[in-house]
Amino acid sequence: MAGHPLNIGIITYHAAYNYGSVLQAYATQTKLADMGHNVTMVDYRSEEGKRYYERLYFRGQGLKSTLADLTMLPVAGKRKLRMKRFEQFIHTNLQLSAKQYRAPEELNELAETFDVAVSGSDQIINKHSNELARVDWEYMDPYLLKWARCRKISYASSPATMTDEELDHIGPALARFDALSARERSACARLERVSGQHVEHVCDPTLLLTADEWVKHVPACRKTVVGDEPYLLFYSLLRPKRAMGVFNQLKELSKRIGMRVAVLTPMAGNAPNCAELINVLEAGPEEFLSLMRHAQAVLTDSYHGTLFSINFHKTFWVYTEGTKEHELGTRRGQVLQELGLTDRIVTDFTQISSDEVKSGIAIDYSAGADVALQSMRGHSIAYLKKSVAYQEN
Repeated sequence: MAGHPLNIGIITYHAAYNYGSVLQAYATQTKLADMGHNVTMVDYRSEEGKRYYERLYFRGQGLKSTLADLTMLPVAGKRKLRMKRFEQFIHTNLQLSAKQYRAPEELNELAETFDVAVSGSDQIINKHSNELARVDWEYMDPYLLKWARCRKISYASSPATMTDEELDHIGPALARFDALSARERSACARLERVSGQHVEHVCDPTLLLTADEWVKHVPACRKTVVGDEPYLLFYSLLRPKRAMGVFNQLKELSKRIGMRVAVLTPMAGNAPNCAELINVLEAGPEEFLSLMRHAQAVLTDSYHGTLFSINFHKTFWVYTEGTKEHELGTRRGQVLQELGLTDRIVTDFTQISSDEVKSGIAIDYSAGADVALQSMRGHSIAYLKKSVAYQEN
């Protein structure tokens, strides 16, 4: 009968120590629960995933990775606190399965547990992701829902850097899904080719919730975590090799705009101790939301940094080391094009306007971005609702 609550199991990268991964999992869970369903996050953490995220150093990815790890030794305390905050958020806010699963075959015991299995979002069908790059293909099977004997749908799953030949490898499994979707428009045609099915274009789960819903569901982001002074948030996934040059540019930017820069760079957290910069490496998911919400402006090279900037109506810039034309082909660039915000791309920090930072209202979201975002969100929620609750005649 219509409106009957379903038992839904979600499987995704819910336990990566990555803001986008954890918050997209939370958003998918929240939106499905808001629809009236009983939602469980399948607590699948492969040994490789746990090794990658839970070891502070020497993760065995070559000499460059080891040298990068050595540069992070001075901030070991901040990194440990960050890990602790991620685990607290995961265990407090996600409806985890009673058992934690480590290997693909262990999930077979869940075969008859759910009415619907939801796979996604994130790069769960990308063999080159941190969780899957060093292991056999079978470790992608849980995300391809090979264990589930129920209705199977994907939500906004990304193949990212997979080649066409690699996608052929997972085509037969995707063909057995009841509904498929992808978060990058460019991925839809590629997945349609290998699955023989229509692939719906939907938004990232973090955009399924409005800014007001984020504040409602995660009350901790109502409080500032860096004091009451205005700040620009720099959120980047830059590597240690580039870090010092970027930090020097941020110091100059701080002086020019007349406010401090909160530096959130999980991949290079050893920001210099100086008056211009605030090192917030220890931020967990709740602190990340707080930093985003209360920032005077945001500078980012991150996909989810871009999405949350837009969702919270921030004055923001997307920084690229390449050309603007190249950036338009990335997943960040695709979102900016759809929302009419490509003018926010910069290739140098000197292009950031001091007046725009200080005003905090440089972008008129009502001029088109909000309308486009609401349309994207409405379409995506409709896909999710229809795909999950579909009943055979």
